[in-house]
Amino acid sequence: MIKPKLNQLSLSIRVALFNCSLMFAIPGVTHAQDVDNQNSQVPAGEDNSANYEDIEVIQVSYGYSSVEKSDLTGAISTVDLSEVVDLPAGNIMQNLQGRVPGLQITTNGNPSSSATVRIRGQGLGPLGNNDPLYIVDGIPTKGGMHELNGNDIADVQVLRDAAAASIYGARSGNGVIVITTKKGSDDFNVNFRFNQSFEDYSFDLNPLTTTERGQAVWRAAVNDRRNPDSVSPLYTYDWNEDFDNPELNSVILPAFTDADQVQRPANTNWFDEVTRSAMTTDMNLSISGSSDTSRFYASIGSFEAEGIVDGSQFERLSFRVNSEHEIIKDKVTVGQNFTITNQRENLVNALAGNILGLSIEQQSIVPVYNEEGGWGGPVSGITDRDNPVRLIEMNKDNVNRYNKIMGNLYIEYTPIENLKLRSNFGVDYGQLYFRNYTRSFRAGNLSFGDLLTVDENWNRSLVWSNTAEYKLVLNDDHKFTFLLGTENIEFDTEYTRGFGSGFASDDRDFAFLSQATDDVRVEGGGDSWKINSYFTRADYNYDKRYLAGVTLRRDGSSRFGKNNEYGNFPAASVGWVVSNEEFFDIELISSLKFRASWGETGNQEISTSATSTTYQPRYATQSLFTDLQDEGTAYDITGANSGTLPSGFTRAQTGNPDLKWETSTQTNFGVDFSLYYGTVYGSFDYFEKETKDILTLTQPIATLGEGAQKLVNGGTIENVGYEFIIGYEDFVQFDFLAEELSFDLTFNISKADNKVIYLPTDVVNSFGGNGQDKTIVGHSINSVFGYIADGLFQSHEEVDAHAEQAGAGPGRIRWSDLNNDGVIDEQDQDFFASSDPDYIYGMNFSVSYGNWDFNMFWQGVEGGYVRNNWRTFTDFTSLNIGSNYGDRVLTAWTPENTQSDVPALTLIDNNGEGRQSSFFYEDASYLKLRNLSVGYTPDESLLNDYGIKSARVYLQGSNLLTITPDGTLSQDPETPNEVFPVARRFTVGIEVTF
Repeated sequence: MIKPKLNQLSLSIRVALFNCSLMFAIPGVTHAQDVDNQNSQVPAGEDNSANYEDIEVIQVSYGYSSVEKSDLTGAISTVDLSEVVDLPAGNIMQNLQGRVPGLQITTNGNPSSSATVRIRGQGLGPLGNNDPLYIVDGIPTKGGMHELNGNDIADVQVLRDAAAASIYGARSGNGVIVITTKKGSDDFNVNFRFNQSFEDYSFDLNPLTTTERGQAVWRAAVNDRRNPDSVSPLYTYDWNEDFDNPELNSVILPAFTDADQVQRPANTNWFDEVTRSAMTTDMNLSISGSSDTSRFYASIGSFEAEGIVDGSQFERLSFRVNSEHEIIKDKVTVGQNFTITNQRENLVNALAGNILGLSIEQQSIVPVYNEEGGWGGPVSGITDRDNPVRLIEMNKDNVNRYNKIMGNLYIEYTPIENLKLRSNFGVDYGQLYFRNYTRSFRAGNLSFGDLLTVDENWNRSLVWSNTAEYKLVLNDDHKFTFLLGTENIEFDTEYTRGFGSGFASDDRDFAFLSQATDDVRVEGGGDSWKINSYFTRADYNYDKRYLAGVTLRRDGSSRFGKNNEYGNFPAASVGWVVSNEEFFDIELISSLKFRASWGETGNQEISTSATSTTYQPRYATQSLFTDLQDEGTAYDITGANSGTLPSGFTRAQTGNPDLKWETSTQTNFGVDFSLYYGTVYGSFDYFEKETKDILTLTQPIATLGEGAQKLVNGGTIENVGYEFIIGYEDFVQFDFLAEELSFDLTFNISKADNKVIYLPTDVVNSFGGNGQDKTIVGHSINSVFGYIADGLFQSHEEVDAHAEQAGAGPGRIRWSDLNNDGVIDEQDQDFFASSDPDYIYGMNFSVSYGNWDFNMFWQGVEGGYVRNNWRTFTDFTSLNIGSNYGDRVLTAWTPENTQSDVPALTLIDNNGEGRQSSFFYEDASYLKLRNLSVGYTPDESLLNDYGIKSARVYLQGSNLLTITPDGTLSQDPETPNEVFPVARRFTVGIEVTF
């Protein structure tokens, strides 16, 4: 049998596998060698470049142009979209979670497929802007990628270091993600994709039944040595009335729980009432083709997703057409990319966190509906929280509509060989309409009137860029690429909002502002800003061995005052392809390149009014010192006692004319390598990123007066870390198999350590600390400040031996005496945790055999801490005594159950156990089986008889398994609290090309 020559790694594995052969593939090799003919191997150091003549040259999008991947000197990740082709196309970023080193993506199960993306750490967290810049077909945007049809995306590049991203200057401080959509195919193709997904999720919080909650309240009252019959109007008890040896016989419920006697005791499982199995449908039809002078791509896609919270829904209908035409051969080319989307989602998506929180907080004794068919709700003895089913039913028809138009027109002119002039004009336009009608209702003790809110806003970004690119080659060895360009961006937005109430009918079709009879008012506003930019880049390649590049961008933004209107963002990088040196003679290593870069990037994401002191009318503002409403700036100067009052103005913000650019300075060292003719490949990067002059809002002391807060350049953050990826791609052939088995294994890991270097005094107190010797400076921006829980007191002797602690007692949380002064007080707080992971990682396994393909992907997070807010309900009866509890309270500490980590039940929180402390924090590590899929591609010979070029059917599962450390109570550390959980999903799909 004739087989290709084996590399040394394959040979060593073959020996271990005995009855099989391993093969490797080199693109472009058209002949094969006998495995056993060792004399046919190419001698070390001999030129074998002829074997690589047909290797495809990979082009990487790299700031207004493209470059061969082999010539890169920056840290750029190219995403293999074939690995996520089986996933629903809700949001391409959500589908890339864990697949790109240095790219941290967090998501939840919201059907709108939103995702939070961080590249190489973050800045000031909630007080700063941390989102990357997206470049879609040359159009910069900060919008979410759930607004695009993922089926249209051809390529995703992540520009991680400053050398790669600095060409985008003022908006690239948090990294850049370049997205290129599909442009056309060599042949005329009609492609149809369809997949159907089914999701489910089962919460493990186990809220108490009505009787179980009564038992928990009885136990808490007995522990407090209080009469259980007097602590809640919801229960009376049959018990032995012996506090030293208490025994409960039964919990007695009233016939009605409310004074009107319309609400009987129920046993409602609210999680069952508000959750469901959900379904997602993704369909896409595309047409593509080309001729000698033109190519085109067009598609229409429909994405409809339900969430596991009942009533939640997101719909997106999209249309795209891309085309390019050569008007004058080798001289003039024109093209365009255009997409329009129509999105619809209801208010349940936004309310889902509240709905899920209410599902454990609302007591099971509350019925969904009362005896008269009205809504069940809180009564005496029950926290005044809403009926979560009511929230769903009365908001699922409150649907917002968002329309997006994104497109560009471009022309390329080549006046002489190697000189390309390009002009590109793009638009990114979005328009939102939302009519939110809340009907009047009563639920138990809750009662609200009707209210209509109508929001309408639009935003528009116009982009005009012009570039000139010239390629120069001297003596075949010296290759230069010069780029010079300008760019202008104009952004405008406007919004209006109307309010009204007092409608004659609660029919939504009747609820328009013109029908409101009370509290009718409107408000509105607008904003605009501009960026004017000049940029240049020069790349140099000497003999495919020595690489260098320099970039400079100068941006001017209308958001800053004249003192600092313009900023410069330089970058430089070098590369050395050691494997192309004549002296390099290591058979093991096929390619080896070292890279180094330095550069600066910026951030201008602030309000356009940041440099100005602003004033505004306030008709009613909450007093800082009383519970009463003050009169704001309005005054009934005419004594009319009716109508709209004339108003003065109050200072809303203090201007800062000296605001300047937020700047990130980054240094990167990297190495790219491949072994054994490319069967093993990978890269490693080490980076140091310092972000200074961070744009943030101060939190001044009250004595400075209203409106003292202002935007400042408020601090310095450092992110240091590494990124590593390695892969192994090969073939294995067993004698008992008719065809070879090909596989591709990849593993990536990345780490980013965050540290606050400096913060001004009027910003530092916005974070944890005591404002004196313990501040966030020197810690991660995501550090947590509070008390340290040191287990539970087990006896009175332990209480006596401990520091003086108010509320201490057996079964209570013991707080650590950090300063050893013998007293537990506010001085015993410190930074004890951070939400930053130690590292994040992903592992992908792809295998194909004949017509079958298989993929398995694992994604994980190691380290970091997450706050488990659910423990407020699952571990205590004292922190929210009118709520329901979880079944962990049934195993709370007692003198007979001292091994429990649940504090002894009580109805009075004398020990301050709801304070910010380590008790609520747990290890955020997890490992998830994100994807498991199998696909089948029928033979072309079978399909051609039906006019089908290719087809594939597949079955895929997502989030099938989550592994967490011992001691982690969160069911899913990725979504630990009142948010949409990441559900288990099964997908069946088909793709057909005609």
